[in-house]
Amino acid sequence: MTSPSKPRPVPRITLLAVASFMALGAQAQTNADAPAATSAGVAADDGTLPAIKATGRAETATSAVPGYTARRSATATRTDTPLNEIPMSISVITAEQVRDQNAQTIQEVLRYTAGVSADVYGLDNRGDWFSLRGGSEGSTLVDGLRRPLSGWYGVVRDEPFAFERIEVLRGPSSVITGQNGPGGVVNLVSKRPQAEAAREVQVQVGNNDHKQIAADLTGPLTEDGRLAYRVLALRRDSGTQVEHADIERTLFAPSLQWQATPDTRLWVYAQYQKDESGSTEGFFPLEGTLYDGPNGKIPVQRFVSEPGWDTYGGDRWRFGWELEHKLSQDWTLTQRLRRDVVEGKHRSMYANYWEGFLADGRSLNRTWYATDDTDRITSADLFVQGRLKTGELQHTLLAGVDTMRQRTNRLYWAGDATALDVYTPTYGQWTPPTLTSANTLDGYSGHSGVDQVGVLLQDQIKIGQRWALSAGIRHDRSKTLSEGSEDLKVNATSRSVGGVYLADGGLSPYLSYSESFEPQGTSETGDAFQPLRGKQIEAGIKWQPAGSPLTASIATYRLKETGRVADGDTPGTTRQLGDVESRGTEVELRADLAAWQLIASWSRTRTEDTETGYRVANVPENGAAVWAVHRLAAWGLPGVRAGFGVRHVGPTWDGYDTLRTDSVTLMDAMLGWDLQRWSLALNVTNLADKTYFAACLNRGDCWYGTKREVVMTASYRW
Repeated sequence: MTSPSKPRPVPRITLLAVASFMALGAQAQTNADAPAATSAGVAADDGTLPAIKATGRAETATSAVPGYTARRSATATRTDTPLNEIPMSISVITAEQVRDQNAQTIQEVLRYTAGVSADVYGLDNRGDWFSLRGGSEGSTLVDGLRRPLSGWYGVVRDEPFAFERIEVLRGPSSVITGQNGPGGVVNLVSKRPQAEAAREVQVQVGNNDHKQIAADLTGPLTEDGRLAYRVLALRRDSGTQVEHADIERTLFAPSLQWQATPDTRLWVYAQYQKDESGSTEGFFPLEGTLYDGPNGKIPVQRFVSEPGWDTYGGDRWRFGWELEHKLSQDWTLTQRLRRDVVEGKHRSMYANYWEGFLADGRSLNRTWYATDDTDRITSADLFVQGRLKTGELQHTLLAGVDTMRQRTNRLYWAGDATALDVYTPTYGQWTPPTLTSANTLDGYSGHSGVDQVGVLLQDQIKIGQRWALSAGIRHDRSKTLSEGSEDLKVNATSRSVGGVYLADGGLSPYLSYSESFEPQGTSETGDAFQPLRGKQIEAGIKWQPAGSPLTASIATYRLKETGRVADGDTPGTTRQLGDVESRGTEVELRADLAAWQLIASWSRTRTEDTETGYRVANVPENGAAVWAVHRLAAWGLPGVRAGFGVRHVGPTWDGYDTLRTDSVTLMDAMLGWDLQRWSLALNVTNLADKTYFAACLNRGDCWYGTKREVVMTASYRW
C-alpha cells in the first residue's frame, strides 16, 4: 500500500469555479424576470441573433435549449423528469454550447464537464476517448439506445452537429441502460423535426486546411404542422496537426415526425455517414517525447505510417423509429428500434516503442496492421409508463423490456515494416502486403456477437411537494459469442434507489445507491474475464432557482468496481485488476444571466487498485474548467460576443505510481458577431499553442495532445 500523497496546491481555476458557484445567486434572482429570448430569424433591438430558436414552449427532455441551462432530462430515468428531482449527477451540454465552443468531436464536447476526463489519448482519432469517474471508459447511447461497438477501430465517430443535446450521467446506471461501465454513460440526443420552420447553412475554414459546409433544415410539410421534417447534411475536408493525416466526413440525416392523432406520434429517421482519414496515433517511445531522444524530441506533426496506404474510417447506415401512443390520460406506450450497419477499414503502422531508437539514434522500427470490420447491430425497447395516485403519493411507473443483437465479422492482419527516421522521414521504402482472408492473424479474426435482453421496473414517487423518491430493478441476460470459443453467458440483476428533498430556494439535497455490470470478453489466451461490476453511493445538493436560468450542483461519491481490464505488462496483452475504488467530489455551474453565459466545473478524484495500492492509470486527480461568453452591446458593440475558457487537467500516473504525466492548463477563445440573419464566429482552441502530453503509459509510450486550432464560421439562417 502506498503512503498518502502530500496535498497539492488548489489551482486558481478551481477557486474561480467554486467562487462562481457561491456568488451568482443574487444576479440569478435579478434576472429571473428578464424578457424571453427573441425568436430565431428576427433580430433583436441590438442587432443580435439568438443561436437557438425560442418559441415559448415548455422544455422537454428532447427539445432544444436556449442557452446553456437545461432543466429536464430522460437519460437517468427514461422518463421526462426535472433535473432537480433526479438523485444522480447529470450534466446537459446544449447545442448552443457546442456551437460556441466549435466542438467537432464528442470528446471535445466533454472538455468542460465535471467528472469527465476527455482527450484520454490525445491525438488518437480512432475513436472518441474519454473516461468517467475514476477511469472507467464511458458507454455511449444514442437517443437512449446503445450505440454500436464497431469492431477494432473500424469506427465511424459521432458528429456533434447532429445532436440537440449531449447528456452525461455519472456513476453506475445499468438499471436504465443495461450493460455499461461503472463510470456512467453519455447519451446523444438527436435533432428532431420541428413544426415551425428554421433553416441554417454554415461554412467553415481554418488552419490545417480545414474546410466544412453544413446545413440544418426543419419545418412543417403540412399546413396543420402534424407532419414535419428535418434534414442535416455536412461535408468536412480537413487536415490535422499530423502530416498526411487528413480527415474527410460526409453526413446526411433526414427524418420525419408525424402526429398521426392527438394520442399517437411517430418519428422515423435515417442516417448515412462516411469517414475517411489518415491515422494520427504514433505510439512514440518515452525517449524522444517525455524525455529527450538522441536527437531531441520527436516532432509533434510526425506521421509514422505510410502515405497513400494508411487509411481509417468507414461507412455507417442508420435507420430507426420511435412510436409513442397514449393509452389514456395517464398511461403511455413507447416502442423504439434502431438498426446500424457499420463497415470499417483501417490500415496503419505504429512505432515499436518497446524497442526504442535504433543505433543511428534517429530511426524507430515499425509494425504494420490492418483490419476490416463489418458490424450489424439492432437495438429495440418497449415500455409502458403510467401515473397513479395513492393518498399523498404520486407514482410514475415504468415497466418494459429492451434488447440488443450485434454481429461482427473481423479480418485482422499484422507484420513487421521497415524502420523510419522520425526526424527526417523518407516514405515509400516499404511494400504494402497483399491482404486476403487466408493470411489473417490467428486468434484476432472471425465472427463474434452479443445478444442481450433486459427487463426493467421503476417507480418514481412524489410525496407532497417536498420529496421525490425513485427505485428501480433490472435483470439482464447477456451472451457474448466468439468464433472458436465457448459462448460467454452473464446474468445480472442491477438495482438503484435514491431520494431528493425539494427544499425552499431551489435547493435539492439527495442521496442514492446504484449498480452496474458489463461483460469483459476473453483474454489473448481465450480465458474468460469476469464481468465488470460497479457499486456506488452518492450524495449531493442541486440548486435550480425557480424562474432563473441557472443550475448548479455539488456531488460526492464512493464507487467500487470489480473486474476492470487494463493493458498488460507486455505489448498486446491485457490483465484483469482486482477491486478498484474511486472517491471524488464534483462541482458544476451553468448559467445564462443577462449578457453572460457561464460554465464552471471542478472535479477531485482519488483512485486506488486495492490489490496493489497503486493509483489507476491515466486518471487526473484534479481538474477544473471555466467558460464564459459575454455580449458586448452595453459596450457599444451590438451583436458582438466574446468568449474565453480555461481548462486545467491535473497530473496523471501510469498505474504503478512510477511514471508521472504533468498537469496542463489550456486556454480557448471565441469572438462572434450576429447581424440580422448572419452570424460570424472565430474560435481558437489551445490559444497559447502549448505542446503537452495527454498520457504517458507504463508500457513505454506517450501521446501528444492537440495543438492550436483556429476556425472561422459563417452561418446564414432564415
